Amino acid sequence: MALTRTRGGWVAWGQERYREEFGRAVHMCRKDRGRIKLFIKGLALVSCLVFAALYPEGVIGFFSYQILLFKVYHLIWLATLAVLVKRLIPGWNSKISVGKIFERHYAQASAEGPSRQEKLSRYRRKMNIGAFRTAVYWSIIVLITGLFYNVGIFNKLWLFLSVAFFIFMDQFCVSVWCPFQWIIGNKCCNACRINNWGYLMAFSPLIFVPSLWTISIVALSGIVVIQWEYLFHKYPERFYELYNANLQCKNCGRGCKLSQQQSS
Repeated sequence: MALTRTRGGWVAWGQERYREEFGRAVHMCRKDRGRIKLFIKGLALVSCLVFAALYPEGVIGFFSYQILLFKVYHLIWLATLAVLVKRLIPGWNSKISVGKIFERHYAQASAEGPSRQEKLSRYRRKMNIGAFRTAVYWSIIVLITGLFYNVGIFNKLWLFLSVAFFIFMDQFCVSVWCPFQWIIGNKCCNACRINNWGYLMAFSPLIFVPSLWTISIVALSGIVVIQWEYLFHKYPERFYELYNANLQCKNCGRGCKLSQQQSS
């Protein structure tokens, strides 16, 4: 019996080590993929900025280039709508960072209790204050961008490039450093209170150049945020690791510093 227990202990230890190593490997792959995406978006942004400064007609010509029945900006518009629609459908959101609003990413951590309810109320209040603060800061940035456009500092091309810059910064926040983690108090992207705000924040300057293409993107981005906020207020426990076991570092599988500290 002692030998059996010892074997079982070794098997359990091996399984735990496997999970840790697998988690680190997955985290490194995601980290490398994030850096690659950051590099590609950064290279595209820098190229557009350089060409916009030296040869703006070339940038306009590229995005207006005809491919069969579509122009390049039509294809970008369709791809953007596809990404936004994907955010609305539970089965198409495999990442818990953007999919935690859905039931498929929720695993109840433990039994209910008055102390947990109180902690959830405090957590919800803290997150809402941080989200409101973020909305105010971002509204100021968007208004300044609109002011630059209206007074002629930005033309239409540079307004679109400001959107491209915000999209790049969204990836920068994921891959390098996120100021909203400090503003709101989230521990990581998986637990982020405003993860699905990103597209509306990036595309919000498009309201200053209204058209079918721009308004449809902003409107759908707004619907994504409305869905996010509705489900947050209806199911706040899905956002809080005290309730949602899938948000706990030990169950994350990303192998980041936080999860390593939790498992040690």
